[in-house]
Amino acid sequence: MDGKALAARLSKKYDTRDPFRLADEMGFIIVFAPLVEMRGFQQRIKRQNIIYINDGLDDRQQALVCAHEMGHHFMHRGMNRIFMNRNTQFVTQKYENEANLFSLELIYPDEDLQLFLNRSITDAAAYMGVSVQLATWRMQTVPVPEVDYYAS
Repeated sequence: MDGKALAARLSKKYDTRDPFRLADEMGFIIVFAPLVEMRGFQQRIKRQNIIYINDGLDDRQQALVCAHEMGHHFMHRGMNRIFMNRNTQFVTQKYENEANLFSLELIYPDEDLQLFLNRSITDAAAYMGVSVQLATWRMQTVPVPEVDYYAS
């Protein structure tokens, strides 16, 4: 399942787009800690899902990290990116991009972002709190709303 469909399914099932509420509903443990040179990571220990988030980030960035790590959990189960980076030649950026996009699709529904279709991508990036590149990827998945020319 792609990230957009997964985000829509989860937000509908749990009636929230708040990654912390979603994580709580699904039984994740969230740990805030002073992570060095890392925004967050997730792991599974004894059948328990744990998401670690850098406590030095602001609230919006912590929410993005939480959603990003949940994206890894659902879309990349069993993969260990840190191990792959250090011990293999495998390129892991594809998985990071997928988790980044999932986090934006979960937190920012298409309806909220349609307002930015006629504005600059830097406005959309500032609204979401992400880089222009990430905002560009997310905005490419936002459908143009249909206009009813016959409505009065």
